[in-house]
Amino acid sequence: MDLEALRRQAQEDARYFLEKDGQYRMGYVDAERPHPLTRRLSQTYAASMEDGIRLIFSVDEQMAGRAAQTLQTEEYARFADAIRTVLKQGGKVIFSGCGSSGRLSMRLEQSWRNGIEKLSKKYPQARDALYNKLEAVGNIMTGGDYAVIRAVESFEDSSALGKAQAKQWKLTQKDLLVGVTATGETTSILGTAAQALEDGAGVYMLICSDHRPLMEKMERAKVIYENPRCAVLNLPCGPMALTGSTRMQSSTFEQFTSAVALEGALWDILEECGIPNGFQGYSWYGQQFAAMIQQLLADKCVGLLAKASASEQQIYEQEGLITLFADEYLLDVLTDTTERAPTFMTPPFCSADMQGQSQSWAFVKNPNYPTEVAWERCFLRQPNCIEWGKETYEALGLTQRQIEKIPDISRNALKRFMIGNEPAPERENAPASHALWVDAKAAPESFTRQAERYQSHSQLTLEDAGLSLPETAMDMFEHLALKLMLNTLSTGVMARMGRISGNWMTCLAMSNKKLIDRSARIVSDLCCVSYEKALEEVYYAKAYTEATGLLRSPAQEAICNLGIK
Repeated sequence: MDLEALRRQAQEDARYFLEKDGQYRMGYVDAERPHPLTRRLSQTYAASMEDGIRLIFSVDEQMAGRAAQTLQTEEYARFADAIRTVLKQGGKVIFSGCGSSGRLSMRLEQSWRNGIEKLSKKYPQARDALYNKLEAVGNIMTGGDYAVIRAVESFEDSSALGKAQAKQWKLTQKDLLVGVTATGETTSILGTAAQALEDGAGVYMLICSDHRPLMEKMERAKVIYENPRCAVLNLPCGPMALTGSTRMQSSTFEQFTSAVALEGALWDILEECGIPNGFQGYSWYGQQFAAMIQQLLADKCVGLLAKASASEQQIYEQEGLITLFADEYLLDVLTDTTERAPTFMTPPFCSADMQGQSQSWAFVKNPNYPTEVAWERCFLRQPNCIEWGKETYEALGLTQRQIEKIPDISRNALKRFMIGNEPAPERENAPASHALWVDAKAAPESFTRQAERYQSHSQLTLEDAGLSLPETAMDMFEHLALKLMLNTLSTGVMARMGRISGNWMTCLAMSNKKLIDRSARIVSDLCCVSYEKALEEVYYAKAYTEATGLLRSPAQEAICNLGIK
């Protein structure tokens, strides 16, 4: 191996990134900064699982306070009223997201559909009016619904692909696209916004950072934010508990504020049917959200999560596998487990035809239905996947190299991930196998029967955690509470397994430009070197690990070479 050649190429790659891709340097964005409260997150978890859990929830507590304040502002009222007005006047509201924001957009659509089903049973006189709005809320996930189970990184840096996905919705001036992006600059999401504006629709950008610096640095952001039909709601979320992990506080903030607006829209439909409006008002939801965090911080919930985290860590240390079972909360569980692979560089989910690949440490199954039905239950509709061929990608301007990186992301490819109640011998017969039921309430008999095939089993429920949550049309607090519990559980396990340093996730793949930048900032911060030197080192580490087959992230390898200062 010619190490000098690898070094020269790393220097050239770093120079190119600084000259051509400097717009992806995101260290100035709130959502990408290290949180001062969690600088010693990994050390806290190493000393005490309970203290680590409380530390993460304390950041959620700060976020909930900001969310409660946000719901009382005129800016939020304009955002929520825009959504409610579009839906009342017969238009569509489409949430557009990528990665964690794409999965929360899926959650919002699924919750809307579930809310309509729930309210139709409670108010049969409003059934027709409610079901007339069933398709009025949708989502655009970068890479399509396939990306709910395996990231489609090649789509994230492409405005053309984002525009093509938005074009399929045939938006008009009656419609509204809500771009959900913590950093405000995600290329694919800005592409969907650009297409929506071209089609005459309105656009609302829901972001957790100040968008004004982006307009100075990025032309693709400037043309969107300067458009008079684009409005912006800045959510003052602050930094993530785990630096840059927007699957945590920012996606929670965005999911919560959007869900409150949709709750109001559901009550608008009922009111038009002569049912007294039971909407509690925006500030009430803020108060309930803050109260929910206090319940998560209570000893009973913290103790449950500590026990579950320790159990999961022990299984992995025995080279075992954990399988999480869910039905109503399948999408919530799937979201957290999918995001572990890019966040902590663990093996991604395997489909039925991926023979010989390492099984994902955690997987998700529905004990009540076979896979095809389980996928429909997950979304409460047929999966919306991308079926494009090579010709379509070429017409969109992608190079041959870019096209070759795009996997099969069709509906058939998604359904080859066996999330139903079929046996899973490759997981059941692992050196240590564990089945975990995740829900609001106790496990059904269907789970108990299947759990017998595993060496051990347990449950993680809101009931066991001692949570008492207010009822809402879309069950928003149940979904939010479970999201926060799962985020904290998976982060704690990975912290105890050495995949976090301080509050940096050092095990991450350099699979897109944002992650290249984040890798460089991690190395710069932990090793006390300049950003430019850190960028060269992570490029060198990437080339070295690929050439040698070393199973280590470029950031980890660079840190090993330079040493933590």
